[in-house]
Formats: sequence, structure tokens, C-alpha cells
Amino acid sequence: MGDAGKIGIIAGGGDLPRLLVSACRAAGREPFVLLLEGYADPTLAAEAPHAAVRLGALGEAFRVLKDAGVAEVVFAGSIRRPSLAALKPDARGAAFLARVGGKALGDDGLLRAVAAEFAREGLALKGAHEILSDILAREGLYGTLAPDADALADIARGVEVAKGIGALDVGQGAVVQQGIVLAVEAVEGTDRMLARCAEVKREGPGGVLVKVCKPGQDRRLDLPTIGVDTVEAAAAAGLRGIAVEAGAALVLDAAAVGARADALGLFVQGLAAAPPLVYLVAGEPSGDILGARLMQALKRRTGGAVRFAGVGGESMAEEGLVSLFPQADIAVMGLAEVVPKIPTVLRRVRAVADDVAAKAPAVVVTIDSLGFNGRVAKALKAQGSRVPRVHYVAPMVWAWKPGRAKTIARQFDHLLCLLGFEPPYFTPHGLAATHVGHPVIEGGAGKGDGDDFRARHGIAPADTVLCVLPGSRRNEVVRMLPVLKAAADLLRARHPDLQVVIPTVATVADTVVAETRSWARPPHVVRGEAERWNAFAAADAALATSGTVALELARARVPFVVGYRGSPISAWLARKMISIKYATLLNHVADRMIVPEFLQEACTPEALAAAADRLLCDGAARAAFLDETGAALTALVGPFASPSDRAAEVVMRLGRIAVAPLPAPPHMDGDTPTPEA
Repeated sequence: MGDAGKIGIIAGGGDLPRLLVSACRAAGREPFVLLLEGYADPTLAAEAPHAAVRLGALGEAFRVLKDAGVAEVVFAGSIRRPSLAALKPDARGAAFLARVGGKALGDDGLLRAVAAEFAREGLALKGAHEILSDILAREGLYGTLAPDADALADIARGVEVAKGIGALDVGQGAVVQQGIVLAVEAVEGTDRMLARCAEVKREGPGGVLVKVCKPGQDRRLDLPTIGVDTVEAAAAAGLRGIAVEAGAALVLDAAAVGARADALGLFVQGLAAAPPLVYLVAGEPSGDILGARLMQALKRRTGGAVRFAGVGGESMAEEGLVSLFPQADIAVMGLAEVVPKIPTVLRRVRAVADDVAAKAPAVVVTIDSLGFNGRVAKALKAQGSRVPRVHYVAPMVWAWKPGRAKTIARQFDHLLCLLGFEPPYFTPHGLAATHVGHPVIEGGAGKGDGDDFRARHGIAPADTVLCVLPGSRRNEVVRMLPVLKAAADLLRARHPDLQVVIPTVATVADTVVAETRSWARPPHVVRGEAERWNAFAAADAALATSGTVALELARARVPFVVGYRGSPISAWLARKMISIKYATLLNHVADRMIVPEFLQEACTPEALAAAADRLLCDGAARAAFLDETGAALTALVGPFASPSDRAAEVVMRLGRIAVAPLPAPPHMDGDTPTPEA
């Protein structure tokens, strides 16, 4: 520890302050003990230089510590959550409470604010485990007794519950017996929680106490702690074991804990830490692709030591996400289209918010679909969730309703922007924003095998292939597919060898198949990302519904025409609110119409077919289209080789996710391991 001045021990209750005094002396470092009145053991006064202060006397505490020559401080021991009246703050304490707000009392937020206050006074903060390195819980058994299969199931349930209450900043422990939650740690602390369990325990094998670190906890401030007293209290409550999180809890006098547990017939188990959980919500297929690439990047950067939960589609499912509900439930666009689904959308918002609270992830990443994800963020905030909220894909405030930037800044902690000009719209409102680049450069567009695709689908090398892309939402498909079919029929009159290919996604695949079943010349309907890129490689031209697909087609160097029809009400509102000239982003970047686009009344089969025919037949027009869209795409995507990796960096930083792989999780993710012998 060196001789960097005295170390101050801010002493609460329990044995930890005394252990720290001994450890400091053994390392040649003189301790100074600040006894918190009503909490610390008064006999500590005989073991080291000391002073006693009220919990609320912040100004006096700083004065005493500085007068004693303290350079570093460590918080040690338990503190019951005080009422505001019990604090009796001095002037400095009152000013502090006024600044942080009385609502912070009794939660980790208060500890963090106190730590920041100490830092402002030039007092460095250390964790107890940095001084007593051998008190960090290790993986495995303390003593000789091991949990059986039923106890392991109770441990898994206890971890889930304890992480859930930890995310709400309520406590760090829970007691589970035979799958039933007997108690969770609240204001009264572990000992009183155990005393309550003695009154409500069930017949049969006793329950299990589980103690885990709160998600996002500053581990210098408050790690869950057990000692011999905890073992004795657990035995008195009729429990059969204790489980603590290895590397994220303190075990005071491990040898004595193991011996006492053996004597009382309890097991004490150190649980290997679970990989961090990232919660993702992608409301539509384009977000599903973004989410899948982000998942891939997080796996690469953590060596696979990361878990996922949330809502997504087929691409995220391929990366291991089990969606809370079908993505199609919330993949809807336009006012007239959304209104009938409002009850479903609101139910799904509540379901996501409740699931986040239950699973206690390290970070929540919502992807695009602000209409849904903005409500999720608002619901999480209303619940008091302290899980960092990251939104991926900046809303287009530069195109319409710039005042939304201020509202969005209140909903999220960080914004990941695809376009370089977007962050300045949000940072003045206090929302951190990072330009990560456009992910179209990471996709397989431009890398498909067109010859193989034609051969597998019975399309002759000389046939004209038209990709038809009716959208990724059911309401888009229903509106656009008849228009696109009619345009394809007009083109077939000029190109008798025309073959129509429709790459589709899970949210609308069944709708596309049903809508095209009656076509006189059935199209080739294909699914999956790989087939999408292969279809692009085989295509001579495309008719596309406005959206991200335009960038994918440009990347694949497929000439295309954009069309879009929304409901009359949605179109009227859009014209009132949108301030940009073009619907296609490539046109916006170029500031002129390089991609033919036809919207609403202008979106007719005749207009779409004529524009596509020109790109098929006029070599000069085709070459100019490819050159101009290629230049606009280069200007748009940014200089980054991997936008997903840049996004993953931000997500990991906010979620405090380590780059180095973590140990495999035998318990903490709910798996049932083999008990150690």
C-alpha cells in the first residue's frame, strides 16, 4: 500500500472495520477510523486513532479527516438506511442533500454521490477488497457440504430475484425455499431479513440465502458481505445454505465461515460470476439486422462472455436471442396503421419494461423504432430503473420535428448515430452522442453469388431479373405489393423473359406468400439474409419500397427505383411535418434526385415501370445511376471499417462490460451445475 499518508476507515457496523485496521497496520500504513455514531462498534476507539461523527455531519467529517492527514478513505461496515430526520445534517451535509435530493437516501445513488463529494475534497476512494484482497468471495465451497439439485434450483431463482431487486437499488439478497421467495433484502438489512424468514419458512428442506452485487454497483462502495454471524443467523432461520457471487462479495474470515457452516450443517457456495446481460429491443427487420451485427461485435470483443435478452427477429435469433414476443407485434409504421395496434403496443411496452426489471441487465440497447422504444425508455425511467439506456439509430430530427431532440435527451443516456452530421442535434440538450458509421458497409450486399442463385432457382443466365422489395412491415406490403406487381407486369410486356424475385423477412414472409399466390407468373420468394444478397447479385434492376434497402441496393450496385404509399392520413401528416425534399437518403446526401422516387399519388405502376425500364435499357443512364449512387453512399457511410464494433465499444463502456473473457457461468445464468465434491 505504500506510505501515501494515512488511510481513513469510514466505519459502520460489523467486523470489517476492525479487519481493515489490522490489515493497514500489517502493511505499515497507519489507519485513522471515523466512527459513524450509532453504527460503528465503539470498542474500535481503543484500536486506532479515531473520531466520531454523525452520519449527516459531512462538513465535520471532512475537517476531521484532513486534520488527521488522511489521503485515502475506505467505506467499511453496514449502515442502516436512515430517515432524513435521523441524519441531522450539518451545513455541508444539508447543502449536499439539497443538491442530490432527499429521494437518494438509502440507495446506491446516495453512496455514489457521497463518493463524488469525497473526491471533490481530494480524498481518494479505495475498496475494502483492495486492502484485504483475500476477503473477496472465491468460486467453490467454503467447508465440506455442497448444495444438492433442489438447492441449486433455489440458488438460480435467488440470483434472478436478487439481481432484479439490485437493479431497482433495493437490496442485494434474497431467500428462496423450494422455489418460493421467502424474503428479499430491503431497508432492514440481511440479519432482520433472515429473522423474518424464520417466521415464514415452509416444511421440508430449508431455504437458501443468495447475495449478489447490484448491477452497475461501484464495487469500492458496497459489496454484499457475509461472515460467521451471517452463517449463524442463517442456521437460526432454518436455512440450509448460503450462496454469494464470486469476485463481487466479501467473505470475512473464510476459514471460520467454512468451519462454522460445517458445524451447523450448512453449505456456503461461491458462485462463478455470470457473463453480463445485454438487453436489446429491435422493433423492425432493419433494426433486427443492426442488432444481430451488434451481438456479433459484442461476442468478438468479450470472447463470447456475454448474454442477450430482449426483442428481435430472425437475424438476432440466429445470434442466440430468444425474443420476448414476435417482432411483428410492433413492426408497424404510420399514424393510421399504428392506431388499431395501440393496445397491443402498450402491452408490449409494459412487458419489455417488466422483463428488464426482472432480468437486471448491464445495459439496455433500443434499436430504431422510436415510437415503441421511446415508450420503453420512458417506462423504464418511470420505474426508477438505473440500467443505462442506449438508443441505436438517431431519430431524423434534421428531417422533421427538430424539437424532439430535447425530449429524446430526457429518455436516453447515450445515442449511437449512423450519420456524421447527427450528434450536434442532440449534444446541446445534454445527450451524449457518438457517430459510429452506417452499418450498410458491414452487410453482405455486394458479396452475393448471382450465378449460383440463378442456377438454384431455375433462372436462365440471359433472363432479366427484377428484385421487388415491398417493405418489412405488413401494412407496407399490403399497400405496396399490388402496385409493384402491376409495375412488374408492365415491364414484362417489354421484357418477356422477366423473372421477379422477392427477398423477404420473417415479419412479412407469410403475408408476401399469401399475396403472391394468385399471381399468373409466381415470383421467387426467398428468405434469409444470405439469399437476399444472392438475389441482389442476380438482379438487373429493382423496385423498392423506401427504406434502408435503398442503401443495400446501392452497395450491391443494383439500379433501382423507389416508391412509397402510406395511408392518406399518414401522408398528409408527413407533408405537414417533414422539411426535407427527398425520401431517399442518397438523394438527400446528393441534394438532387439521383434515385428515381415516386411517393403517394405519384407512386403508380406506370411511373415505376417507366423509370425501371430506362435503367434496364439505357446504358448511359444505368452507368450514371451507379456512379452517382456510389459516390453518395461513400459520403454517407463514414470512414469506419466496422460501425458495429464502434457501437459495441460504447455499449460495453456504459454497461461496464470487460473486454477480457469472464469465467464460464455455472450458476448465475440459471444453469444447473454439478455440485462440487
